[in-house]
Amino acid sequence: MYDFDTLVNRSGIGNMKDLLLPESIRKQGMIAFSGAEMDFKTAPSVVGAVNKRVENGLFGFTVKDRSYLQAVGWWLREVRAWPVDADWIVPTLGTIFSLATAIRMTTKVGEGIIIQPPVYYRYEQAASRLKRKTVNNPLILENGQYHMDFDNLEKCMADPNNKLFVLCNPHNPIARVWPEADLKQLAGLARKYGVVVFSDEIFAEVAFEGHRVTPYAALAEAEELAIVATSLGKTFNFTGVNHANIIIPDNRLREAFIAQRDADHFGSIDPLVHAAVCGAYCPEGLEWVEAMREYVAANICFLQEFVGKKLPNIKVLPVEGAFIAWLDMRGLGLSEPELMTFLEQQAYLCVDPGGDYGVGGKGFVRMNIATPRKELERALSLLAEAVNTQFPAACLSCAR
Repeated sequence: MYDFDTLVNRSGIGNMKDLLLPESIRKQGMIAFSGAEMDFKTAPSVVGAVNKRVENGLFGFTVKDRSYLQAVGWWLREVRAWPVDADWIVPTLGTIFSLATAIRMTTKVGEGIIIQPPVYYRYEQAASRLKRKTVNNPLILENGQYHMDFDNLEKCMADPNNKLFVLCNPHNPIARVWPEADLKQLAGLARKYGVVVFSDEIFAEVAFEGHRVTPYAALAEAEELAIVATSLGKTFNFTGVNHANIIIPDNRLREAFIAQRDADHFGSIDPLVHAAVCGAYCPEGLEWVEAMREYVAANICFLQEFVGKKLPNIKVLPVEGAFIAWLDMRGLGLSEPELMTFLEQQAYLCVDPGGDYGVGGKGFVRMNIATPRKELERALSLLAEAVNTQFPAACLSCAR
């Protein structure tokens, strides 16, 4: 019913992913596997809703009316099993815009923001641009899986200068869905030390079999100090249209956030965002998401099987949520500059370098897997060929 096998043309529309593709890779007819942006068109229900609004021809100031709030509420209740009050829903201009709002609201210049690398680099960027200190609580990689370091996290939270913690769930770039028990332990520490938790859950609907993203603010232990970011961006491939819906159950925290949001010059909702939200958060939108998730899950299986058989010195870490894969390439024995040069010039593979994600990221790469299967197959075949040529001992099974 839905076409995920046809590659959408990105050229000539100012698409960043296309414009940043190295020419050496473009000349080989390959696409970018960098950036957490799908290679699929968004849901037909979203396209239809936006087209209808465009045909209306009126693009004036727009606010969260009943239809908008009902759509967001329906989605959170039906898809995430999280009933929310309409008052909790706070529209903003985007996830990082909202993080910056939370940073200004909770901290002063020079104070600390706690993050857990390897993690999305724009958290650190938001903190540094606002002249705040980034406090790292590095994740622990053990037996092929990442875990939070709760002992060190408590030390970070015990410092009164550290007033905001950024949670990413599913965690970008490692594709980890945090267990509810971990979230409860986190919430207990946050409550003990009065630390506000900004939970980035914009990948939450893309969780795979056996995993479910627990809304952080749905936990009784968490809601008093919780700010949750939701968006169409990742789930509906709508990243280029700036928007987010921030969910804040606590009245005092929500009022403070809204005051800071407005001081940060938020005016109104983009009218096309209003249309898209109503077109996405409905049964037809959910049907598309379920089909997309099934397709991406099959891509994950293909990736894991291919790498397991053909590239024994490369490891695919478990993909529990999000449409990205975190590949451990340390077995090739290359420095990060050497690795990225090899991937670009010999494997013709454009991926994100792990070092971009902070402590513990070097030697890894992040790869977008929300792409037509044939593109993934071509990319992995070229990678195996390049590894077999450059590192014959690392790819012995290719000849089997």
